[in-house]
Amino acid sequence: MRDKRDRKKLYRAEGIKLLYSNALPGILITFIVATGLVFTFIDHDNRTGKLLWWAAICLVLAIRLVDTLLWYRANSYQRKQNHYYWRFSAGCLLTAALWSSWCVLFSEGFSAEEFTFSMVILSAMAGGATSILSGNVFIGTLYPVIVLVPFSVELLFDGEKYKSNLGMLGLCFTAIMLFSAGRAARYVKSAILLKYKNSQLLERMEETIRTRTQEIYAISHTDALTGLHNRVAFLRAANGLVMRYKQNEIPGFSLFFIDLDGFKTINDTLGHDAGDQILLAFSDRLKAFNQDGNALLCRWGGDEFIFCTPLCDRAALGRLAEEMRQSFSKPWALHGQEIFLSATIGIAVCPRHSQAITRLIQLADIAMYSLKGKQPQRVAFYNHELEAQLLNQIYLQEALKSALAKNEMRLVYQPIVEAQSGNIVAFETLLRWQCGEEAISPAHFIPVAEKNGSIVPLGYWILEEACKTLAELPPAASHIALSVNVSIVQLQDVAFIAKVEQLLTNYAIAPERLHMEVTESLFHESQGEIYAKVSYLQNKGVRISIDDFGTGYSSLSVIQNMRIDFVKIDRSFVNNIDDKGLAVVQAILTMSGTFGYDVIAEGVETVRQAQTLRNFGVPLLQGFYFSQPLEKADMLALCNEPLMAI
Repeated sequence: MRDKRDRKKLYRAEGIKLLYSNALPGILITFIVATGLVFTFIDHDNRTGKLLWWAAICLVLAIRLVDTLLWYRANSYQRKQNHYYWRFSAGCLLTAALWSSWCVLFSEGFSAEEFTFSMVILSAMAGGATSILSGNVFIGTLYPVIVLVPFSVELLFDGEKYKSNLGMLGLCFTAIMLFSAGRAARYVKSAILLKYKNSQLLERMEETIRTRTQEIYAISHTDALTGLHNRVAFLRAANGLVMRYKQNEIPGFSLFFIDLDGFKTINDTLGHDAGDQILLAFSDRLKAFNQDGNALLCRWGGDEFIFCTPLCDRAALGRLAEEMRQSFSKPWALHGQEIFLSATIGIAVCPRHSQAITRLIQLADIAMYSLKGKQPQRVAFYNHELEAQLLNQIYLQEALKSALAKNEMRLVYQPIVEAQSGNIVAFETLLRWQCGEEAISPAHFIPVAEKNGSIVPLGYWILEEACKTLAELPPAASHIALSVNVSIVQLQDVAFIAKVEQLLTNYAIAPERLHMEVTESLFHESQGEIYAKVSYLQNKGVRISIDDFGTGYSSLSVIQNMRIDFVKIDRSFVNNIDDKGLAVVQAILTMSGTFGYDVIAEGVETVRQAQTLRNFGVPLLQGFYFSQPLEKADMLALCNEPLMAI
């Protein structure tokens, strides 16, 4: 402390504290000594005066006792007020004056014993005060002066020599007491200053420790980017909600597992800094749904977030999730341009689905995962069917890893025939999986294979098996082609083109006998890359079919931008041919003349469908009416024969 005024306040405040801390023993000793002195030497001549003196000192001591108790009951701020200093000073010095008055008033009637006893007591009271009153130099020095000096001066001028000597000794003793009091006061000041500095140092250390602790807590419990709870902090807080539910303090709570769709593309194309900006903006939008502060928000990892709310009503949760979805679907400003993303939300409810927080997170994740890649749904509540589907997907993922090695995969072949002659012009290769005793549908395992990447080695195996089969066809069937379904995941593989060329060369296959079927939706992802690869294969002679034509959302742009060889009319239009499906067939046939592609109608199951399609000019047909998918041996035996006349 550099300011003298502040230091003076410190000494005053700590001095008052020290004075009052020592007050009770001093009051008690004064009462005992005064009582003993009065009632030991009381006689008939001075009884009344001494009793009055004793009553006066008891009254002063009682007032001081009450004042001391009031100080003890006061708070730390009140104890530092000046009025306590003045009250203590007045009480203490009044006590000193009463001690001094004892000798001044009653000394003429003292016996030798009373005179000696009184001098010893006054000297002892003055001497003890130097230590008890060391908290304040003014009181500490004035107290012995008041106690000793008046009587010492009186004795100094007394006619008897021994009393004069005692008066001189009293003054000398007072001088020594003053010196001792000053020295004690300086020592106390030094101790007060040292204590203050130590307390300041301790406070700084505690503040440093508190700051470091908060920083460590923030690092270990807060997501560094968004400022939301991290996993550790969220699980701790969420377990607190579980305990509150079990203690019937809340009816339950709900957990939203939120995944930001398309975020990986932002990171891959615009960089991680741009991705971080999106995550920050996303967390701000998420915080807007917690204005009442009752929800728990967590960045679970990457682009996954958790929103935990005390709401339990399904309708209210649905409305909240939809509001979130709409908020997250609004444009995101990034580098001066607008980015459009969306979010998928899975919801699990305590106690309806589980009371364990880790289980609720798992169930909400399952609900969210069930919607991945689906439009327009973006919000799902957990149910047992979703978990069964996920477990089945996990089972398929593991089983797919060894399916080829165990020879569980095989190809079957469904013929594509000329509508007029019934001759076979091609076979579509269809994949079958016999996993143990269970025949698993391609509709179940192909999406799984595409998600986990196993479609790439599986697709190459299909291509090689198709090329082997083409090489085994007799010369008379050299006009027959094989059509292979190709996934976007395969086309995105950097080695795809080289692998196709290598297979055509190794098995000496004419490229025009290898047809590749792709869906029109494929051209809306990595469009430029897909166009380039498809065009390259067409230039080499490989023929391209668009499967399930008309079910996508930009069929015309696909056939307009690409040099397509075949368009396959989806079976849904063939099944509805007696109604609106026929209009679609007619439109596709009209466009075929303009754009120069052939048309294949798939899903033909009745003679009426076959005749209607032929009469309208559809050149190629495929379906159960002609043949179910055949095993390889049956296909080889059939490839030279017309199936039937239509």
